Amino acid sequence: MPVIRTSDKAMELGNRPAWSAVTSAGIFRVGLVAGRFDCHYHDCHEYWLIFRGKAKVMSEGKMYYVKPGDIVCTKAGDEHDVLEVYEDMEAFWFEDVTAEGGRIGHLHLDQQKAKGHAVAGKRIPEDFPR
Repeated sequence: MPVIRTSDKAMELGNRPAWSAVTSAGIFRVGLVAGRFDCHYHDCHEYWLIFRGKAKVMSEGKMYYVKPGDIVCTKAGDEHDVLEVYEDMEAFWFEDVTAEGGRIGHLHLDQQKAKGHAVAGKRIPEDFPR
């Protein structure tokens, strides 16, 4: 199965090619209205390729503005989050190989972070990169 329709279902252990060790890949969306996300980390590296919208994200303890074409690269064990959206944001995520003994999925430092949070929809800040 060389084609995985991540618009329908994330690529993961049950539907990835037998030769692939990728932990997970797929598409996520955070809307300008009623958007939600959760501050989390993984036992693997994760990459987000932003292909629609604009937002402010946090990765490895720093804040960044993102727009189409940007890739957010987060090391295993570091928290990442979507903090604000300025246009509906869509991104492709790719979780690298999880080492033996590593946990799969979103991991949280506490129960409050596991619940997720509303993501503020705001106007594009003046200092947003053009």
